[in-house]
Amino acid sequence: MANKIKAELAAGKLAEYDQLSKIYDDVIKQARPRLTVQGQGKILLALADEDHLSQRELATRLGISPQSTSEFVNKLVKYHLVTLTKSPNDRRINLVNLTSEGRKQIESAAQEVPPFIKTLSDTELDQLSSLLSKITTAMYADIDAANSTLGVKLHKLFASRYLKQFKP
Repeated sequence: MANKIKAELAAGKLAEYDQLSKIYDDVIKQARPRLTVQGQGKILLALADEDHLSQRELATRLGISPQSTSEFVNKLVKYHLVTLTKSPNDRRINLVNLTSEGRKQIESAAQEVPPFIKTLSDTELDQLSSLLSKITTAMYADIDAANSTLGVKLHKLFASRYLKQFKP
């Protein structure tokens, strides 16, 4: 078992990294939507796996409110990452569609290596990857044990999207 003080220091560093990465994204990436498993990014990733979904279907699949879904979709339309079209079966239903720019954003985000990662040596990158793999494996196991619903499975699917581009 790990030393309690060392574990607390590591947990503090993870919390610091989490907050700093959000600030980094806001400052460095600015207006570009973050492709995460939250908000606009969650919608883009869902559409990357299955396009032409209604806003209601997106809300249901992703476990977010219809109001939030509408707000996120409207922002993505403003950024020209998605379009809205009327359903041919029911003109009251808007279908959300990825644009070519939206697909490019998803692909580039999956391939993007933040500049701060480049400060690590090959050995350090190997160590970091190994440690993060061990941590995320344990996190997935804990999440599955607590709640193995479709939403959790979708989160795992979204997270795995980022790794597809980098696996040998």
